[in-house]
Amino acid sequence: MKTKVNTIGIDDNLDRQRIKKLLLIGFISSIVTGIGDFLLGYADEISGTSFASSIMSGAPDLSDGQMIAGGLLGVFGIFLEGLACFGIYRLMADAAPGYAHVYRAGIFGYIWLAPVGCHLNMAILNMAYKYLYLEDITLAERVAQPLFWAFSLPLWILLAVFWIPMIVVQFKAFAEGKTPYPTSAKWFNLLLGSAPVLILSTLFGGHTALGAAIGTMFLSFGNAFMFGGLLFTIPDQDVFDRFREKYKG
Repeated sequence: MKTKVNTIGIDDNLDRQRIKKLLLIGFISSIVTGIGDFLLGYADEISGTSFASSIMSGAPDLSDGQMIAGGLLGVFGIFLEGLACFGIYRLMADAAPGYAHVYRAGIFGYIWLAPVGCHLNMAILNMAYKYLYLEDITLAERVAQPLFWAFSLPLWILLAVFWIPMIVVQFKAFAEGKTPYPTSAKWFNLLLGSAPVLILSTLFGGHTALGAAIGTMFLSFGNAFMFGGLLFTIPDQDVFDRFREKYKG
């Protein structure tokens, strides 16, 4: 007997237009988040004496406006990205309810942790590090360690616990033909979209302002690649209708 998926925010109808709107929201919000990431990363980096201070090494060269704007753009953009993921969730819900349950749990974790717990958290830590650094470099280095290890890294690890299963089940659902898309759509995923940005960042120089900014936005670019690819290759209504009839009931 097929497992019934408890749809949240989207009714039981595989609505192509609604999914298309969610993918569009995801694409636009990824660009907004990317702008925020770019602002937070666009600074010449200094040499940190520890791993924690190296993470915040560009902060002394960031303006307050960059950190505030970058932090807030990311908060709103990432939250909307999480909501847009319900479109992908709905694509797999009929044919792969098990995958859909895992994916949906990941969405809740993403919305809970990524906007404030991870993105805005780092903007705030960068601002604190900047002002400590300008007053006393040694104090800034000493304070950076507990700030990062206690309030940043644990949330990134917890986010990964939710996020990695999302990436895996999304790839599997598309690869196994459990969505209305052709199986080749499995390549519209965050990891593949992120890779070229990391390479480009290295080419520009990871410690230069431009290279660091490009590298900071690698996840946003990966999401834009994923949402944009799915948006611009979405199958027509007939394909959705045939898929819905196949898995109806």
